[in-house]
Amino acid sequence: MKLAIILAILLILIGGCFIVGYSIMQDGKTTHTISGTQELVLNAQDLQQLGMTENDCQTDENYGNVVDSSLGQYSFCNYTISSLNDTEVVVELQKFANLEALNGSYQYSSLHLFSVEGLISENVYGDQSRFRVNNVNDYGGQFNEPGVYYYHLWICKDMYLIHIISGGRNQEAGEHVTRIGQQILSKFG
Repeated sequence: MKLAIILAILLILIGGCFIVGYSIMQDGKTTHTISGTQELVLNAQDLQQLGMTENDCQTDENYGNVVDSSLGQYSFCNYTISSLNDTEVVVELQKFANLEALNGSYQYSSLHLFSVEGLISENVYGDQSRFRVNNVNDYGGQFNEPGVYYYHLWICKDMYLIHIISGGRNQEAGEHVTRIGQQILSKFG
């Protein structure tokens, strides 16, 4: 009887190790686990590929979440898209301590003050993604300068909230915002 119990425990352990090992391998590649927002910041190769330059990038290792006061990480980067008349792009990267803080912050920042009329897509870049452009029906939208486009892309991935914002007179900036989001998502492996 003891031998059967020991054998069953060994089988469970071996099976568990196999499942964990299998989940780490995808298409013959080892997936990379992101440990902080700094790893998601666009590097020189990313910037060259996207046709952008970095203006400033800062990381706060002990970021206090506004929604529930949990600690996480926060990176804030400012870029310029040279090919679009120097259109400005801001990338906010937040790592949360738990899913409740992530979901609360995502819902608040992606829905707060925005009308449904500017919504371009939902869940195209993974669960809980929203892509939108400013609209006159947004809170305070009547004060936006005509011909200026503010694109927002929110993406949740693991414990991270990625928020990409562009502002400028070039309507093509929306395409660049989505390419930036895809580039950041590729870092997850």
